[in-house]
Amino acid sequence: MNRTRPVQLMLWGALGLAVSIVFHTLWERSGNALPVVPWPAIVGMLVLAGALLALGWPVRAWRDGDRTTQIDLVKAARIAMLAKAAALAGSILTGWYLGGALYLFTSAFGLRAESGMGMLAASVSAAILMAVGLIVESFCSLPPNDPRGLDDTDDGGRRRSERHDPPEAPA
Repeated sequence: MNRTRPVQLMLWGALGLAVSIVFHTLWERSGNALPVVPWPAIVGMLVLAGALLALGWPVRAWRDGDRTTQIDLVKAARIAMLAKAAALAGSILTGWYLGGALYLFTSAFGLRAESGMGMLAASVSAAILMAVGLIVESFCSLPPNDPRGLDDTDDGGRRRSERHDPPEAPA
């Protein structure tokens, strides 16, 4: 899996911003009331960021050399995928909520400041989710000096050989 690049995040954020502004403009022009930011969504993004950080912390400790406990490599890969998804979702949601805030602040000259502040709070929450996703994704990367991510010394500190083939039996 490739690491998430900043260009990807900027593109998804710009897409979220543009779609949000178009949506809010068309939605209001068609006579509908604009949706408000549900506060549980803001709290939910922060809880997800905290849970992701808690899941990634043991992987970081193992990667940094704390090999006292075994780590399930499949679980670590799943955490890495969740971190990447959180970074991308956080990016697009940051753009979406910033677009909504921009629309609310510019369309009614301060009359919708409370709703705009809610959108700004949601965009900060989404940005935190994006940042934690990137951080946890970096936790799940392999160390640069060992491409396999495995320690190649035995318990006595001696370097193990790469192969342990049994000696061939005479025919």
